[in-house]
Parts: sequence; structure tokens; C-alpha cells
Amino acid sequence: MSIVDRAKNMILKPADEWNVVAGEPATVGGLFTGYAMILAAIPVIAAINFTGALGMSAAGFGGMGGGAMAMGFSAVTAMAVIGYVLSLVTLYLMSMIVNAVSPSFNGKSDMVQSTKLMTYASTPTWVAGLVSWIPILGGLISLAAIAYVVYLIYLGLKPVLGVPQEKVAGFTVVIVLIYIVLSLVVSGIILGLFFTTLFGGAMMGGAMSGA
Repeated sequence: MSIVDRAKNMILKPADEWNVVAGEPATVGGLFTGYAMILAAIPVIAAINFTGALGMSAAGFGGMGGGAMAMGFSAVTAMAVIGYVLSLVTLYLMSMIVNAVSPSFNGKSDMVQSTKLMTYASTPTWVAGLVSWIPILGGLISLAAIAYVVYLIYLGLKPVLGVPQEKVAGFTVVIVLIYIVLSLVVSGIILGLFFTTLFGGAMMGGAMSGA
């Protein structure tokens, strides 16, 4: 199945698609290189293109406006790439955690199945990255996508990991709470790197101007 069909089916008819996914042969590496690494690049490309378009517009004004946007574009590009890498790291860590916790909810301990669950459930947030740069609307769509990811996890726990229906809701809540904590840590790292890059670039630009 093509990556487009898989993404479309996960969004439009997830209950049926989870049953297909559950029995498919797969590897952790294949799930990353053949799906996650491709779709996770959508928000990165969208952010870079949007910032680049703003930079081209601002450059027409010349002077500080163009210079500031150029520095902003470099910072956004760097942060987008770092965010991309960290999002994949987060996905892998979440898959490991789900795999470790699953037996506590009478589910399977299977890294490939856990990776399937977390990878394919992440589809809405990656696709929403196409419009995440749009003020207000993009934010609302991103929030809706996150809510849909939670729903996909809820639907997928039983067919993919064999979690009994009566334990699915509890496991879903645990996954969400763990993800929130992990996301806060990752967000802190990204913000720290962002300010380092931003102010480091500004200081370097000032030093070069003085020279």
C-alpha cells in the first residue's frame, strides 16, 4: 500500500485500517524510513517555505527588515530541522514506552506493533503540518489533529496490541500523559536551542557589522 493511501485510510476509515495494519509484516526501521520520516518532513518543509516567502517579501523593503528576516529564516530553518529530528526521537521513545507498559494492560509486548501504533496514529498531526503556518486556522487544525491522534490510539490499542476493550481507555490516558511530559521536555530543548541560535546569530551579525 502506498504511503498516500495509508495516510488517507488512517484519517478517513481508521477502524478498518487498524485491522489491516495489525496483521501486516513490518520492521521498526521500515516504519520509520518508509512512513514516519517522510510524513514528519511535511511540517518542516511547510515552515521553511512559509518563512522563506516572508523573507522574500521583507527583503523588498531593504535595510534592517531584510536582514532581520534573513536571520529569522536561518533560525527557523535550523529549528525546523532540529524539531524534525527530535520528533522522530520522541516517536521512537513513545513506542518503547508503549511496548514496556502494554503488558500492564494485558496487551502484547511487541516493539514492532507498538511502533505501528504510534507511527500511524501520528498521521493527522503530520498532515496538519501542511496548514499549521496559517495564523489561527492552522493552530485550530493542529489542535483538532492532536485530538484525532488520541482517538486513533484509542481505536488501535485493541487490534494492534491486543489490549482488552475494558482497559483501552485507561491505557490511552496513560499514553497521553506520558506524551505530554515527554513533549514538554522536548519543547524545552527546542526553545533552548532556538534562543541560542537566535541570539548567537545576532551577536555574530553585530560582530561582523562592527568589523
